Parts: sequence; C-alpha cells; structure tokens
Amino acid sequence: MKVVLHAKPSGRCRSALPVLSLLLGVGLCAGVAAEELFYKYDNADSITVIDDHIPPEFVHKGYVVLNRAGRVIEVVPRALTEAEMRANGPEIQARLRGEEAERQQRYDQKLLARYSSVADIEDMKRRRSGEIQVRINLQKGNIAGFKAQLEKEQGEAAELEMSGQPVPEKISAHIEELRAAIAEEEARIARLEADKSTIEARYQFDIERFRMIRPDVR
Repeated sequence: MKVVLHAKPSGRCRSALPVLSLLLGVGLCAGVAAEELFYKYDNADSITVIDDHIPPEFVHKGYVVLNRAGRVIEVVPRALTEAEMRANGPEIQARLRGEEAERQQRYDQKLLARYSSVADIEDMKRRRSGEIQVRINLQKGNIAGFKAQLEKEQGEAAELEMSGQPVPEKISAHIEELRAAIAEEEARIARLEADKSTIEARYQFDIERFRMIRPDVR
C-alpha cells in the first residue's frame, strides 16, 4: 500500500553516501525487510511517498526507513555526484567506506535472521510474484469484459449509422467510457508488471547475497 504525503521542494541534501552504498539500499527494501519496514522517499514529481518498497530509480535521491509505528530506523542520504566524489579527500572516502561496511553488516544480519536457506527466499519470491500476477490476471479479465461491451456498443452504433439513423448520445458516451476504462486497466497492468519486476529483482538480490555469505547452505 502506497501513501502519498505532500509536495516537497526539490532541494538537494548535503549529506551523502557512495553510489555503491546506495545500491545496497535497494536491498534494504528487498524481501528481508519488505513486510516489516516502510520507506519514505520523493518520487519523480518531488511528492513524498511512503511505501513498502522503493523503485530503484529513486534510491539515489535518498530515503528514510520507518517501522510500522512510524519510528525512524535509518536515514539514507542521497548518492554523491561524480564531482563530489572527486572532491572528497582520502579521510572522507575512508569514513564512507566504513559506513558502507556497517550497512552491509546490518543487512546481512537481517537476511540471515529472516531466512535459513536460499529455498526460503525463492519461495517468498514466488509467493510475492504470484500475488501480483493474480492482480494482473484480474485486470486482464476486466479488460476482456470491457472490450466485449465495447464491441457490442460499436456494433449497435454501426448498424444505426448504416441505416441512416443518428447514434444516441448515450451510446456514444458509453463507448468513450469503455475506451477510457480499458486504457485505465492497461495502465494498471503496466504498473503491476513494473512492480512485479522490481519485487523479483529485490528477492534475487537477497538470493545472490545469501549465497555469498552462506555458500554452504542451499
């Protein structure tokens, strides 16, 4: 469930972490924490959103990790620009690498606490992906129903036109409503497909990481 809070000026945060650290941040919204934590971030329109995951394209802007009670668990700053990376001296780079290592350690601990094997993660990945596929199939069913109605209405309109009669405004309006409904359902499917791909990528991140830190467990 997504909650949109408010518009926010698009000013840039001063604090930052390396890009690699932010890539790890994508993992923080993976299966290891997806059901317990929420993420507050700004979308492409600078609207603040709270959701149970972060689209990868917004991770670099930074985000806040919240628990179910709304308490702040972690604040992840935006990624450094290339110019900022070049401007940082060795001491700052060393500090950032240390912070990155700490984040990696915390993430690994959560991963191992939540899953006992790769099979567990794969099962969760299939379940979450399957849940979204059910919703996609439902939207496709809606589209099929709307298209059947549209075909019927268009057929009636065509018969009236062929007989030289005007098409009632009610039929014309219904045709436009059905077209709009189909377009809306298709847009929902596109969003669900994108969510499904994101979720699968997040769980795959967990799978690969688990294999790396526990190569002895399948």
